[in-house]
Amino acid sequence: MNDEGPGSRAHGAPPAADRLLDEVVELRLPAATHQIPLVRVLAQAVAARADYGLDAIADAKMAVDEACAQAVGTAAPGAAMTCRFTVAPGGIRFTVETSTLEPLPPSERSFGWHVLTTLAANAAARCVPDPAGGYALTLELDLHRETSG
Repeated sequence: MNDEGPGSRAHGAPPAADRLLDEVVELRLPAATHQIPLVRVLAQAVAARADYGLDAIADAKMAVDEACAQAVGTAAPGAAMTCRFTVAPGGIRFTVETSTLEPLPPSERSFGWHVLTTLAANAAARCVPDPAGGYALTLELDLHRETSG
């Protein structure tokens, strides 16, 4: 019997925890406000699966929500956004990317940016020219395993 539950593994396969540490979950959807709850639910699932505590899961959801809101707020009309969760030994890295007409990332002096830096261990944003036209906006967050306290 090949049970893939916790603590079990197929002969020669890495332990379940090791497979999780290499996991990347990616979601591509329209850059629209009504899509953000879907990303928030995915953040909750990824954080719970990575064994985050309840408070850390709540912080991760709020951080992801704010990062997506900032991306959607500057997204070009009809643009898509790609959200990526990368689970690593130190925690989860969340990346959101979209196309924008603005040449600058969100202001680091805004309240929204303050929220991100409070809820995430690290927050970074960059905006680079896109060969297809406009700019490519990327926001990256390293999500705390423990609460921001």
